[in-house]
Order: sequence, then structure tokens, then C-alpha cells
Amino acid sequence: MPAWRARWPTLGDAPWLPAAGDGACSNLGTDCSGPDRIALNVGTSAALRLVTPAPQAVPWGLWHYRVDARRHLIGGATSEGGNVLTWARRTLALPGDDAALDAALAAVAPDSHGLTALPFLAGERSPGWRGDARAAVAGISLATTAPQILRALVEAVAYRLAAVYDRLAPVAAPGHAVIASGGALGHSRVFTQVLADALGVPLKVREGTEASSRGAALLALGALGHPAPPPEPSGSLVRPDPRRRDLYAAARARQGRLYDSVVGPRVS
Repeated sequence: MPAWRARWPTLGDAPWLPAAGDGACSNLGTDCSGPDRIALNVGTSAALRLVTPAPQAVPWGLWHYRVDARRHLIGGATSEGGNVLTWARRTLALPGDDAALDAALAAVAPDSHGLTALPFLAGERSPGWRGDARAAVAGISLATTAPQILRALVEAVAYRLAAVYDRLAPVAAPGHAVIASGGALGHSRVFTQVLADALGVPLKVREGTEASSRGAALLALGALGHPAPPPEPSGSLVRPDPRRRDLYAAARARQGRLYDSVVGPRVS
């Protein structure tokens, strides 16, 4: 507008671009810009997202919005992710050091704690959208330890993300990859392995990427007609263990029964 040009003459010829959603930018920043790659991000909270070139029927429990005029984003998010680790450090008096905390988690065998957990410390988003839901841990005894409670909660977060993945995967291309990123995964190798086992798919883990910032830059370059830089390296590969996958599948069913009892019957 002329009035703005007069007020800020230094910026008079600067290109202006509309804002973009953080989730969409994060996908682009991890090179998950098409239906052949699902982005898994675990920071304070967590999400699984997929970019598609055309509108899709949105599976129940997920959401959809546009990346830009050409692309769409479908996904689901949970209110819990790395904040479960932060809560446990503070509340359960667990080690503050990442390596020590991960060692405590690793010392508890998968689903060996006798606990069933709902991780809704901040309410439920995808797929049930029950903001009034709250966390629960069933099966605690005098012998239960703090690392066991944390392991149960970490596994519980993974089961909720697996429920999102089950809805999102059919929309993705056959043989798609899952690209994982986020600070929580960088701080916990155990968390990363639990996610791979619960989802039952390999995770290509990106480390140290400011995904949303990179994605916003890629959107700007494209809008201005500049070529995109080459993709970043794929990162390390974390493969699921078939035995743990089967173990977690049974634990997911147990979590579902607790959900029905505490939160209310699931809608699907």
C-alpha cells in the first residue's frame, strides 16, 4: 500500500509473503513435502503429518489444512511428547541428566512394569479430541518404581501416536518413509526406539534441524522463484523389533480398555 511505502521507505520494495502454519513448515523443513514421506515430530508435544498434492478424505480424528495453493496437510497431534519427560523429572524426582534418565528408562524392559497408562497430562487431542481427559496410571503397587511409571507413560504416548499413524498411513503412498525429528528424540534414544516399535515401522531420525525455520525459508524461496537447496541427509535409521511390536500391540489394546473406562467409549 502507498501509505506503508511512505512510512517505511527502506522496505518499500521488499517482497511480502503470507504467514504459513508451523506444522506445514516443519514438514517441508524435513523434506516431507509429498505423500511418500510422513513427518513425525516429538518436541514438547508430538504430531504426525503428511503433505498431499490434492484434497483427501480426512480420516476420523485427524485434521486438514492447506500448505499453499498447491498442497494440503493432513495429520494428528498429541498434547504429550517430551513434556512427559519434563514432568517425570520434576514430579518423580528422576535424574535431570539426559543420559542418566535414558539409562533409567532402558533398565525397565518393555511393558514389564505391570502398568497401563493414559498420558493425558494436558488433555487429549488426536484422535479422540477430549480436552477434559486427564492422565491415569493403573496397576501401581508398593513395588512400583519411578522409572517404571515413566516407562509406562512414554510407552503410552507412543501408543497414542500409533493410533494416529494407523489413520494417516492409508492416505500416504505405498512404501512411504517416516521421518522423525524433535528435541525429545534427540534427548532420549529409548523414546525413539519405543516409537519405532509401537508404530511398527523404521524411523529415519533427523538430528539438529530447525525444521520449521528451514521450511519457511523453502516456502519463501519457492514463492520468489528460486530453486530449492538439496535435501538434507536422511539421518540415522531406527528399526522396530518385531517382538516388541507384538508386545506393544497387546499393550495398546489394554490401554484402549482403560480409555473406555476412564475417558469414555471411543468413537471411530
